[in-house]
Amino acid sequence: MKPPRIELVEWVDSFGIDDEWFYLDTKHEHRTILTVGYHVGETLDYLYIATTFDPESATYSVAIAVYKPCIKSRQTLGEAGFR
Repeated sequence: MKPPRIELVEWVDSFGIDDEWFYLDTKHEHRTILTVGYHVGETLDYLYIATTFDPESATYSVAIAVYKPCIKSRQTLGEAGFR
């Protein structure tokens, strides 16, 4: 399997962890975070980025789910794999 594309995502970490980031965290300063990795999935609400991808088994690990309303920008850096 061809590895997924590599993306850079800039997002605001502004939601609390209690209920999968659905509640705005008003107790802490909102910080801009940069995440780089393999685009392994996407739903209406979340973008999934993984740091590790195994093309033989099409599995990944160490993934983060970024809540889409928090995304400020995203950019495809390239296709994964050796040239």
